[in-house]
Amino acid sequence: MGLNAQGFTIFDVPALDEEALAEFAKLPLDKYTGSRQRYRRYSQFRLTHEESWTAELLPHREFAQSKEYNPLVGGQPRGFEPLTVVPAALISAAAEALGLDRDAAWQINLHQVRIVSAPGVQGVAVPEGPHRDGHHYTVTAVSRRHNISGGETQLMPSGGGEPFFRTVLQPGQAIALNDREMFHHATDIEHLDESGGLRDVWLMAVNPWDERRYGEEWEAKVLQGQRA
Repeated sequence: MGLNAQGFTIFDVPALDEEALAEFAKLPLDKYTGSRQRYRRYSQFRLTHEESWTAELLPHREFAQSKEYNPLVGGQPRGFEPLTVVPAALISAAAEALGLDRDAAWQINLHQVRIVSAPGVQGVAVPEGPHRDGHHYTVTAVSRRHNISGGETQLMPSGGGEPFFRTVLQPGQAIALNDREMFHHATDIEHLDESGGLRDVWLMAVNPWDERRYGEEWEAKVLQGQRA
């Protein structure tokens, strides 16, 4: 498929079965955001293509992100529990939507995230605000929206300014984008009544294997300032 001239594309993703969807309710609290609205698991993969796309699970490591891209919680190792389900069909659909070279190997960071909004809990979707993640490509796929408004995806020019694209992704929809060419953001969610609401998403980052964001060398590079 490939990205459009603006550097992004919207695409449909295969639905998760009920067992996989139920895993969102078991996600551990993301203790690094300083609130009660965000729950997360995280794993990393090596992606290759022979007859089809195959995502090989890599040995679990802490999540490392530079302060350059996340001044809020970057520059520190973050320990997340690994995924209990792997959405192979979503990964394949994302690879096709991005138009990844089938003759190359790719490295993927994959986060399974639930954002909740309830009385006393603000549904902050992106604590760091409009940002880039420091990857070649990023993908956001929505599995569920329940009893909420908001959660609007926004794309902004890399130099800053007003969004040039905005949409509310529905369950079964995803957006893939060139992270090097733009900033992206998602607005907070708001529950529609006192029972609360939620938004379940997959956040994927994709890089060529030779430029992978994985392993001791990468972690030392982005975390050395914090550990010195």
